[in-house]
Amino acid sequence: MVIYFHRKIKGNKKIALFSHDDPQSALADSAGEDPRLPMLLQLSRSCIRRSFSTGRILRTQNLVTEVSQNDVVSFYNAKVINYANRSIRPVTLKELIRFGQPPLSRQSLTQCAHYARTELPVRLAMRVRAFQNLPFIVGTNPHIKDVYRLYYESFDSLEKYSDLQDSEYTSDVEFAEKLKDLVERHADNIPTLARGFLECKKYMNTKDMTAFLDDMIHARIGIRLIAEQCISLIHATKEENNHDQLAKNYIGIINTQLSPARVIRQCADFVTELCEFNYGEAPEIIVTGHVDTTFTYVPVHLEYILTELLKNAARATVENAKKANLPIPAVEVAISHGSRDIGIRVRDQGGGVKPEDLNHIFEYSYTTVKNDDHDDSGNIFSGITRLAMQSGVGGPMAGLGFGLPLARMYAQYFGGSMTLISLYGYGCDIFLKLKHIDESLGQLEI
Repeated sequence: MVIYFHRKIKGNKKIALFSHDDPQSALADSAGEDPRLPMLLQLSRSCIRRSFSTGRILRTQNLVTEVSQNDVVSFYNAKVINYANRSIRPVTLKELIRFGQPPLSRQSLTQCAHYARTELPVRLAMRVRAFQNLPFIVGTNPHIKDVYRLYYESFDSLEKYSDLQDSEYTSDVEFAEKLKDLVERHADNIPTLARGFLECKKYMNTKDMTAFLDDMIHARIGIRLIAEQCISLIHATKEENNHDQLAKNYIGIINTQLSPARVIRQCADFVTELCEFNYGEAPEIIVTGHVDTTFTYVPVHLEYILTELLKNAARATVENAKKANLPIPAVEVAISHGSRDIGIRVRDQGGGVKPEDLNHIFEYSYTTVKNDDHDDSGNIFSGITRLAMQSGVGGPMAGLGFGLPLARMYAQYFGGSMTLISLYGYGCDIFLKLKHIDESLGQLEI
């Protein structure tokens, strides 16, 4: 059996063989003159295979990893390399909204679809190449490989639309279905990546892992925004009864009259049910401040952020109260309408964050949840991964260490911020600031 392995070392293409005793060590290097030509390595039948799910090293009669023909084809696909070498064409939020300004014209829809079908393959190809440049042992992790294959298959599915002239592009519905398939298939990418990198932490330094995940998640947000905006606009033209007041507030997936108080209450109801299911009781969640304020924002982003913050607050509050055998105090959420941003403060009495954990809470894969809480069957909060925010985000996670970093990235995407202040022994305040994006539409790029 043959394994293909390319790796960049100091700008040159190299081949590396791994020893039986240490899969990370390179025994031999040889340069490849043509990067498009795969090089074949015959490995010994007896070798080390890492079982990522158990964390043990097993000596087997199999290869370190079996690389399918499709994996090899995707790695050496010249189209992927060609598209990945192109520059992305950022679109401002103002332009994205302009595509869907009522009345929605055929010209606007054509412009939106043209941008999506020419831009998305480039961004997807860049993600494929990012996976291919991961350390070999990390790339063979089954969770990470699954996400890699999804990105390659999505690129392969959309690439055929990229070079079509507008006159050749004839079916909005067909293209919308392709985009819908992309969005649905990638819904669980973040929890899948979280599990993969949790298993691979010792094979990749924190700085490189953070850089990869920052780029991946930032790109993912942009890809999904473009795809979902296009889907929404195409479907809007097909709907006959789309005149209710709520629909009038939407331009694609962007709500121009979004009520933070309403979103907070919806997320609070959801988190309360989960908390009661898991603990038998839940804290009251009180909403105060400028409860009548509205602003322009992407609802699924705010839903994810608030669900994650409320979930953390509720969990800490209940566990801390039970430990001290005290009544469960309320979680307080205050809203402030400023001249430049919307402020939201989430205050709990959950005991705060230990000083030694405070500098790590926004690091990927860092968690204060015990290992035995990771079991999906025993912890309803793990089920949020599959239940919450399937459209656009992927759901908050307990115990995987991605919840707060991801929430902060969504807050920062449109120029906002998230700050945590802990009073250890008492509780936490988290301050969320979200810009009035309708006042800076021309500067916010996707």
